[in-house]
Amino acid sequence: MLIVDDDWLISNSLMSMDEWNERNIDVIGTAENGNEAVYWMENEKLDIILTDIRMPNMDGIELTKHIYENSPGIHVVIMSGYEEFSYAHNALKYNAKGYILKPIDTIELFEVIDKILKELVTPNQDSSSIDEKSPTYHERLVLSAKSYINANYMYPITLKEVSKRVHLTEHYFGQIFKSTTGESFIHFLTRIRMERACQLLKNPSLKYYEVSQQVGYNDPKYFTKLFQKKYELTPKEYRKQFFI
Repeated sequence: MLIVDDDWLISNSLMSMDEWNERNIDVIGTAENGNEAVYWMENEKLDIILTDIRMPNMDGIELTKHIYENSPGIHVVIMSGYEEFSYAHNALKYNAKGYILKPIDTIELFEVIDKILKELVTPNQDSSSIDEKSPTYHERLVLSAKSYINANYMYPITLKEVSKRVHLTEHYFGQIFKSTTGESFIHFLTRIRMERACQLLKNPSLKYYEVSQQVGYNDPKYFTKLFQKKYELTPKEYRKQFFI
């Protein structure tokens, strides 16, 4: 299960509840918005997503719609502090399994979760269908960091900031990231930004400084230097390939 909420206090308190272990539910991590959750979905097998509605970038309704259209096997439970029927209606329209109002009533929450478990665990279920290669603790920390980077590469991101998110020291998490992925944190961040820059440069209406800003670099000269170092082409030369 993945917990999605932009309030880390809520995410952490939900994640630490003993009731998950009692039900053999493995809460693999948390995400701050739908974009991060989608990255988790693309890189990890998920059965349940517990998500807030009001979040930046991609909210809970958009996430539920994305799951409905692309990963219908994932069961979604919506959390919200908003009682308007339209929110519940939209969530249920995309096959959400429950709609829990904040502050969370844990009895109500686990009533919904238990119903989902009955659907997931059927008499004919083959236990071998469980992923035999479950991610290690370190792999999950790195996946959490990657999901955050992919959703926020356009903003200033530091190893220190991401290390705080996973509750580790900057030096220790940097070592974990390198040993798990084979590349340093800054190398991964730069690679993601450069790959996105390549996509943006195919849009001739965007100026070079705009591309630079949209991938997290306020200094266009520095962006050009990094781009040229990686691709042995300036952004201008790269774009020229597509618009001769």
